[in-house]
Parts: sequence; structure tokens; C-alpha cells
Amino acid sequence: MKKQMNKVLRQTEFWVFLIIIFLALIIQARSGAFFANNNIVDIMRSMICPSLYAVCALLAFVSTGPDVSFPLIAALSSYLAITISIRTNYDGPWFVVYLIGMFFGALMGALNGFIIVKYKFPSLIVTLGTSSLFSGILLGTFEAARMDLPSTLQRFAELSLLTVKNEKTGLGSTLPMTFLILVAVYIVAYLVLNYTMVGRGVYAIGGDEVSAERAGFNVKKIRFGIFVVNGMIASVAGLCYAVMSMRYLPNEYAGGEMVVIAAIILGGTRMTGGIGTLKGCILGTLLLTMVTNSLILVGISVYWQKVFIGAIIIIGTAIPAIQTLFGKTKEKKVKGGEAA
Repeated sequence: MKKQMNKVLRQTEFWVFLIIIFLALIIQARSGAFFANNNIVDIMRSMICPSLYAVCALLAFVSTGPDVSFPLIAALSSYLAITISIRTNYDGPWFVVYLIGMFFGALMGALNGFIIVKYKFPSLIVTLGTSSLFSGILLGTFEAARMDLPSTLQRFAELSLLTVKNEKTGLGSTLPMTFLILVAVYIVAYLVLNYTMVGRGVYAIGGDEVSAERAGFNVKKIRFGIFVVNGMIASVAGLCYAVMSMRYLPNEYAGGEMVVIAAIILGGTRMTGGIGTLKGCILGTLLLTMVTNSLILVGISVYWQKVFIGAIIIIGTAIPAIQTLFGKTKEKKVKGGEAA
């Protein structure tokens, strides 16, 4: 029992979970509205796109390094999918539009993967460059602007998984069907990362590339595949955002990558690679979503919300360092006791 408790205490996810509970209780005590049904649904809704982005960020960090191109991949691939659907007057199943977007997302992700694997450039520099490239193509070449969705996505957007109403305030909230897409992506990602050789290879490459190659993992193929998959997931997130907005908004995609990266680091993903969990992704994203969505309930302005987010990121990032220091101190004490 003691060993299990020590194991839990060493997990970053446990401490993030405690911060979430603590923050939720404070907001509830001050506002009395945090646990209201409409607020809970609003938080779940707000988590959909950041959580999908978080999977992209996790896969990149664990195996290779930072990827900051996924918001612009989402913007450009969803624009292409929606534009093709409108110009061809497509009115079939909604998921075909998603497949079109995933195709373009895979191509853009393949560009990232090719450059990183072929020339061994740092992933941060490459994805910064391709992010600017995709932005230029979207806003310069295509001159993308706000536009309505094709009819098939409009019908999909009108569907809801859950609708609630707060009896005290009269405010209602709706959980869209895109939440099921998020659940499906996380289930597939969890199964691949935890129960397949490819998943083990992802973590092995991030931990020690040379050892992974000696163990028989094809480092180049796995890394290339990760960026292709990232492109596909980003395109899904982009279309989900358009569906939830009920229209395509090209200028709303850029700028969210830093918060997503902060969320996964907060959830225990190591910047050095090899360590990170989907559970940590969810918890980190939930914490930052709570801060951005719920602090207004206690009368804190948007500007002070940024201060809270910064403080939480610093504290969350410091947790692994404190745990490492604590582990080393404990190890020294054990060795000192044995020597005595």
C-alpha cells in the first residue's frame, strides 16, 4: 500500500488533479455556479478542440520535439475540405468532408515529417516555418475569408449530444456531437500508444533514439508517421471548430498552440521526450480550460486570467523538477543509511 501511494505521489497527473479540485472548490465557493449543469457542459464543449490539438502536441513532444504547426494545418485543411464540398455541391454524409480534410492534413503533416526526418532539422524550426507557409497559402494565395458551411456540415452542427438548462439562471448549454469525435480519437490514440509496438516505439524514440534503433524500431518511419497522423488529427480539430462555430473563420485558428503545449507540459509531458500520457493531456487541458472559462464567474477580468494561467503553468512545470529533486534527496538518504 505504501509503495502504491509513493508511486501515485510521484505522478504529475495526481498533483494536477489536486489543483483542479482545489480550484473548482474555490470557484464554487465564490460564485456558487461552477458545478451548475450548464457550466460543466460549457467546459466540456470548450475542451474539444484544445484536447484534439493536445494529442498532436503529445505525440510530437514524446517522440521528436515541439510541433507548433497544427493550428495552421487545421485552418488550411478545413478550408480546402469546406471549399471543395461547396464547389462540388456535395450533400452526402458529413464524415466524407472530414476525410477530405484528413487527406490534406496528412499531406501537410508529411511535409513536416519529410523535412525533419530527411534533413534532421529541429522540429520546432521546421514547424514554425511550415506554419508561416500554410498561413501564407491560406490568407495570401486563397484569400480565405469567413464563409458558411456546406449543408451536410450545417446539419451535423445542428445535432446535439446533450442539452441542459440551469433552472436558476435560465441559461442553457449544448454539447455538440463533435465531443464523440474527441472521445473516438482518444480511444484510438490510447490503444495505439499502450498496446502496440508502434506506440512503444514512439516512447522509445523519444527516450533514446540510438537504443530504440538498436532494439529494432524504424526511427525514421515512426517519426514520419507521427507527423502525418498529427496532420490528420489537426484537420479533424479544424473542422470540429468550424462545425461548433457554425461557420468557417480563418483568423480564429492561429495562436492557440502555446496554450496547448503548456497544457500537456502541465499534464506531465517532458520537453526532453519519452514521457507523457493522454491522461495528463486531458487533465492539463481541463485545468487551463477551467481557468479561461470559469474565473469570470468570480469576477476576475480577462487580463488577470492570463496572470493565473502563467502562474499555473510555472507551478505545473516546476512539479517534475521538485519530484526529481525529492527523489534524489531520498535516494541519498537511503545510500547514506546503507553506508552507515
